[in-house]
Amino acid sequence: MHLLIIDGHAVAHRAYHSIPPMTNNGQPVNALYGFYSMLLGSLDILKPDYLCVCLDLPGPTFRNVEFMGYRAKRAPTDHDLVSQLTLLPQTLAESDIPTFSMGGYEADDLIGTISKKIFKKKFIKKITIITGDKDLMQLVNRKVSLYMPIHGLSESKLYQKEEVYERLGVKPKQVIDLKALMGDMSDNYPGVAGVGPTTATSLLSQYQTLDNIYKNIDKIKPVIAQKLIKDKNNAYMSQKLATIITNIPLKLKLKKLKFTQKNINALSDLFLKYNFKSLSSRLHKTSPQKQIKKIDIKSNQESLF
Repeated sequence: MHLLIIDGHAVAHRAYHSIPPMTNNGQPVNALYGFYSMLLGSLDILKPDYLCVCLDLPGPTFRNVEFMGYRAKRAPTDHDLVSQLTLLPQTLAESDIPTFSMGGYEADDLIGTISKKIFKKKFIKKITIITGDKDLMQLVNRKVSLYMPIHGLSESKLYQKEEVYERLGVKPKQVIDLKALMGDMSDNYPGVAGVGPTTATSLLSQYQTLDNIYKNIDKIKPVIAQKLIKDKNNAYMSQKLATIITNIPLKLKLKKLKFTQKNINALSDLFLKYNFKSLSSRLHKTSPQKQIKKIDIKSNQESLF
């Protein structure tokens, strides 16, 4: 059995910036179109038995409380995208697709919590997360993989442990400490000034964890050690900000996530409502009962769109 978790707003953002403007009765819909195109692609390629979407809510999270500068430098979201992000949960409800969101937390934390809870279910053999966010690579394990759009929406790649190491130079469990050392320009937390990817991956290769790096500070080259000592507080604050929460008190009934013909019928009505004719034609070829298409993880690029 296979659970598919979609990082809703991350996918919608990518769709908005990859698909030319579209409207339906004056309402911009290119992000919605791209999201549901991705959904159909994932149903066709991955054939999940269970499906849910995690969404961010407006307002601050606990990370903003921990660090006032968190995400402070991000540009305001385009109005046309905001209007579609508001519509997304409504359209998912119309499609009878389960969604999860919670004030004070990000979608990443909900995805992390669901992944951990479902990991314990022995009959669930794999969990796939669709996202464009590299932060979620820390969740990859023997059951959990990421399926990430690359090159806009034209290709997607499956990330398991080997692919995470190939992309970042660290194991999935080291992603948090990598970001603690390097910081994150997008989320605007500092890390250790002057420590970039090469130095950070080298330190983690040798010492494995942030704690162990500081325990062996006297063995590290003085020029690097001085930077680490100076920004130790920033490193540990960044580590906390980078850590995806996996123990949110979330009520989760797996049977409610089952993907069925009822969802197909609801999606058909939704596509008719928004005049997504090409998606309607693709939907007729989609069935929850089809066999899972095998993906060659050695050259694991497919298009979800």
